[in-house]
Amino acid sequence: MIPSNLPREPFGAQRGDMVVARAWKYDGQAHWVVPGRYLGADEHGHWIYQPAGSLVSRPGHGHLAQTDALCLIPRSGYWVGTFYDDPSEDYRIYLDLAAQIGWRELARGGWEVNSIDMDLDVIESRSRGVFLDDEDEFAQHTESMHYPKTLVSALRNQATFLLNLVGQGQAPFDQTMNSWFTRGRAASTDARSR
Repeated sequence: MIPSNLPREPFGAQRGDMVVARAWKYDGQAHWVVPGRYLGADEHGHWIYQPAGSLVSRPGHGHLAQTDALCLIPRSGYWVGTFYDDPSEDYRIYLDLAAQIGWRELARGGWEVNSIDMDLDVIESRSRGVFLDDEDEFAQHTESMHYPKTLVSALRNQATFLLNLVGQGQAPFDQTMNSWFTRGRAASTDARSR
């Protein structure tokens, strides 16, 4: 069941805390689950480091991540971002349009950030440039899952806005991620050396 009315901020989250990023579909089906470590926050939102080897899972599929990634949970808006800095990864930026983004503390330590994946993705690909993906899935689910018209409009506006920001290389879609990758890798090295 999709958690609702969760706060948009993880009040009390500390650097190094485990964070489980959990996405759902609008009809309540489980979608992607990816664990990581909380790095901190800046004006763009909350950054989570997901090192290579992290489990990336959804019902019926799971794999270990081949490259490091950063997840950015913005303080507002209808999106969740994943960033890659490995040239072997075609995608550099992958923004999932999302609704009901919210945090909750886990019973035995760590955090969970939940969101509803709303199909549309704004992607910056090294081979294809910046584009909007899964418009066909969005149109199909708008009808079959009865997305509210106000939400559909908000998501389309958000997608247009993000396409422009990513296309222009505006923060945080510039080199902002570099310092967060450095922090994540340093924290991961520190944890392994203990």
